[in-house]
Order: sequence, then structure tokens, then C-alpha cells
Amino acid sequence: MTRHIEALLLDIDGTLVDSNDKHADCWIEAFAKFGKDIPRDVIRAQIGKGGDLLVPDTLSAREMQRFGEELKKFRGKLWTETYMRTVQPFPGVREGLDVLAARGIKLAFASSSNPDEVEYYVELLDAADLLEGSTSKKDAQFSKPSPEIFQAALDQVGSDPERTFAVGDTPYDILSAHRIPIPIIAVLSGGFPRELLGKAEFLFADFTSMVKELDRIDAYLSEE
Repeated sequence: MTRHIEALLLDIDGTLVDSNDKHADCWIEAFAKFGKDIPRDVIRAQIGKGGDLLVPDTLSAREMQRFGEELKKFRGKLWTETYMRTVQPFPGVREGLDVLAARGIKLAFASSSNPDEVEYYVELLDAADLLEGSTSKKDAQFSKPSPEIFQAALDQVGSDPERTFAVGDTPYDILSAHRIPIPIIAVLSGGFPRELLGKAEFLFADFTSMVKELDRIDAYLSEE
């Protein structure tokens, strides 16, 4: 049992499953459908935001008026029908979830993806019996870096914010967690540069590396 960590609020994309590059590919294809050739590095840097923020951050006001909502709907359908079922968990994630649960840590998935997508990942990771909560797009008006998703997951598990960590892979996860505020563990598996994740309380190569350092993470909460 851990002495201090009560709960972990787990981002999914780029943290538990290897999906960030696929999301970028899907967005590029969706924008191209509407005549927009967006450079890959522009899209890739925004992965971690939901479409509610990514699309208006990329299009002009006139483009948003003309086809913004249609683009978001097309992209959602394209992801579900073409990309989603090609996503795989990172190695060792399912075993790591077992370790966390065995240590008495409450777990929640904290995602702003569509409910059917989150449900698919819960099934893919065989995690339903391990979770105290799971969020989706319906649980927040705005996606990360708004704090709403992590706050909704925190409310579901009912844990003490001072004994709870968020876990994510993007700068938007870090902003979201700190706006509550709760500390966050960042992982490099989502493909973001180390320097963009420097404000996290902890930074690890991936989820399994984090699990191996639970005692050190736990000790952080006992520090003044």
C-alpha cells in the first residue's frame, strides 16, 4: 500500500495508448477534406486539445462559420471508422494498472474523447474492474487545458486533491491539472519534447517507468 497517494487521474491518449500520431494523421485528413492543407507540425503540437479548441485555434473566423462544425463531425466519424481500432496500448500498461490497484490507489480515466471512444479504450485495456471513475466529452464543456476533465475525474473518485496526482503526456494536461490545482506526473510517450513538460512535478519516459517509481512519487506528498 502507498502511504500518501490516494488516487491517480489518468489521461488515455499518449499516456496509456499509442494514439497521438494517429490523431494527427486523422486531423490532417479531415482538414484536407475541407480544402485546408495544415502542416503536420502545426497539428501535432495541438494534439491533447479536443476538437472544441483545436479547430477554432486552427481556422479563421470565416472558416469556422462556413465549415467548422461540419469538419469536427467529419473528423469524429473518420476517427471512429478508420483510425480508432488501429490504436494499441503501450507495452506493460495493463500490468501497470494492476500494480497501482494492488497498491490501494484509486484510478480514474480522465479523457475528453467521445463516450464510445473512452468505452473502447476501457475495453481494450480490460480496465473496467480497476476504475473508480471514467470521464468523456459529456463531462465537460471544454477540453484540456481547461481543468474541467481532471476536476470531473477528481469528483468521481472523491479523493483529497492534496493526495491525488494527474497523469498525462501533453503541456495541456499540465495546465489542466495545475488549474485545479493538483500535481501531475508527465510521460514522454506522447511525443512532446521534454522542455514542454518541465512544469510537471515528475517526468518519466512512459507509464511503466512511472509505476516503478511509486515510492518516490508517494514520498513527494509527505514533503512540506
